[in-house]
Amino acid sequence: MTDRSHLTNAPPVRRLWATVFLAYLAFGGTLQLLPLTLSTRFHSDAAFIGLAVGIAFAATALCRPIAGWASDAGAGRRVVILGAALTLAGTLGQALAATEWHVLVSRVVMGAGEAAVFSGALPWAWRQVPPHKRGGASGLFGLSMWSGLALGPLVASTAVLGGQRIAWLTLAALGLGSLIVVVTTRSSGRVHLPTFALEALWVRGMAAPSIMFGLAAYGYGTLSAVLVLYLDSGPGGSSLGLPVFAGAFLLVRVAGSRMVDRIGGRTVATVSLLVEALGFVVIVATGTTAGVLGGVALVGAGCSLAFPAAVGMAVARSPQHTAGATVAGMTSFWDLGILAAGVSAGILAEAFDFRAAFIAALAAALLALIVAVSMPARR
Repeated sequence: MTDRSHLTNAPPVRRLWATVFLAYLAFGGTLQLLPLTLSTRFHSDAAFIGLAVGIAFAATALCRPIAGWASDAGAGRRVVILGAALTLAGTLGQALAATEWHVLVSRVVMGAGEAAVFSGALPWAWRQVPPHKRGGASGLFGLSMWSGLALGPLVASTAVLGGQRIAWLTLAALGLGSLIVVVTTRSSGRVHLPTFALEALWVRGMAAPSIMFGLAAYGYGTLSAVLVLYLDSGPGGSSLGLPVFAGAFLLVRVAGSRMVDRIGGRTVATVSLLVEALGFVVIVATGTTAGVLGGVALVGAGCSLAFPAAVGMAVARSPQHTAGATVAGMTSFWDLGILAAGVSAGILAEAFDFRAAFIAALAAALLALIVAVSMPARR
């Protein structure tokens, strides 16, 4: 279907979706390829590999609010172009790095780029979406990011069959494609950047949804950090764990995003967090491959609607003109939750066992549920 958005004042949603998808394909691919590159090229240990992977999320968390604030002021196109350029630069930097520290710098650059791409594109994409429908719209647009994260490792795994150089060139081509798409997209309108102040990055009404979202992210971070190792150590099916999570996540996100607009963010969040908690109960209670994978699928289904539900609650509680900064700041808590889970899950698994890490994730999901239930329902 031909994109006719240039004939109207409507945002170029499909082009923005493609821009984010390509950028996150590259980012997701590095999550698969970087550990292999570091271990073979630099003989890095597990601690440094974990730092290199995680530092990108730290950069993302820091840069998201600024990107959302600028996009609220009409600078969405500039922000997304900058983000795509940084994504490409970060990919090339990792591919050409001569030392481990060059890799770290490149990861920071790429993390900042990913923050700008998504947090700049989302407010631009929903510019004509009424506030009461932004939860569902955000869930569907967010598939651009999650599809890229889910499919990126598969792209990298396939490309690396031709060698690491081919794999890195493939990821760089995806970053370049993202940049080309947004550069050839029409302007996002006039820019009215107000005087910058740190207070603008923390919007009234976003605190509780942000905390809930960060606690929900802890579960995903735990699975990302230790699930493959746990399955490989006993139950089996290590190659299926993360794909099962991604499949359940994407299926429920597609099917359920609009529910936020129909029944409210708090109700969706409550059900989602109950499902996530149940998933970790199943993982802890069972030792079979089928049982663990079933629990992983429940966690994926539960995490899936946390984002649109949190968006619905946050937007309802914040001024309309700050919607981009609100959602960007809230999404930073997702990155922080993943970072915290990656560090603590590894420590718990090493000091006790893998089930201790999953019990901590269960506790985080229950805390998120308490926060969600304690928030008053608002239309």
